[in-house]
Amino acid sequence: MNEQLKLLISLQEIDSSILALADRIEMLHNQLEGPKATLTEASTLLQKLQAKNEKLKKDKKDKDRELEDIEDKINKLKARSSSIKTNKEYEAHLKEIETFEKNKYHVEDEMLSVMEEIETIKGDLAKEEAKVKKAEDELKKHEKELEDEKEKLNREIGLHKAERKNMVSGINEDIYREYMEKLKRPGGLAIAQAENGICQGCNTNIPPQLYNEIRMNDKVMKCFYCKRFLYYKEKPSPPQETLDSV
Repeated sequence: MNEQLKLLISLQEIDSSILALADRIEMLHNQLEGPKATLTEASTLLQKLQAKNEKLKKDKKDKDRELEDIEDKINKLKARSSSIKTNKEYEAHLKEIETFEKNKYHVEDEMLSVMEEIETIKGDLAKEEAKVKKAEDELKKHEKELEDEKEKLNREIGLHKAERKNMVSGINEDIYREYMEKLKRPGGLAIAQAENGICQGCNTNIPPQLYNEIRMNDKVMKCFYCKRFLYYKEKPSPPQETLDSV
């Protein structure tokens, strides 16, 4: 086989390996989408519960102030009781106190309801905080595993690039330049096999005369359609039957 052709085939194998490893590195980032989504979902729910908890605490403070204000008014009204002269005024006075006390009971019921919600939400917050912590730990674990895998793949790429550098030095500059231009195409294939009269790079039929020349593997030739370099690979002969197998 032509030496340049042999080097191009080996170079394509190395570049295909490098491209495959680069694709695997790119795909590693996608593997974090699941753990990230889980963390985002848990964090969002936790934030909603925290916001609700803060509102409930504010409501409780408002009810506390409202109760203090009502009790203050009731005490002031009771303090005025001794200064009332007529029965009519006294009845009106008692009715006013009764109204405030009813309002007080109503606010106390609301306060109790708010406090019960606060107690309930404490348990929910604890559960969601635990979920967020678990999701964070899972994400960190995945990130560490993927980072280790990324480093491993980058080391493999480094080894391939070192081997590639030595190989490139033996390839004709013009041929290598053309090879690199073809490698940049989608699919990253610059040299393809010619098989059964068809270019395996573009699935186009190769003219018989050209195919016969390509089968010689004695010079660098290209597909007339996709312009990829072409080579021919002999198919392994089928195993011959022996007398024992007959």
